[in-house]
Amino acid sequence: MNLTIELRAKPEKFQELYQSLQALLPTMRKENGCREAHIYRDVEDGEVFSLSMSWEDAAKFENYMQSTSGSALLGAVDLLSKAVRVRMGDNTPWDGIEVLKRVRKGA
Repeated sequence: MNLTIELRAKPEKFQELYQSLQALLPTMRKENGCREAHIYRDVEDGEVFSLSMSWEDAAKFENYMQSTSGSALLGAVDLLSKAVRVRMGDNTPWDGIEVLKRVRKGA
């Protein structure tokens, strides 16, 4: 399962968001089922990041989101981002941060 989270940093929070995402990557990559995880910065709009992840299946991603590390990711995204778009799967429509919050709650 591929997952993309596109984030626009809140004003004055760019560096903090970047550092938070960078700090979470090593733990995320070690999670059971995580195939890969990368952060990309938009070359045209430097305030926008994309967090791209590939998981073996949706259940392993859900387990991650319900872990302490998943909670930290959601907290950083929620606190430091002005706008968030989430795409779960290939060629699916974009959703908001609510989809991550539902996964976190196990709903």
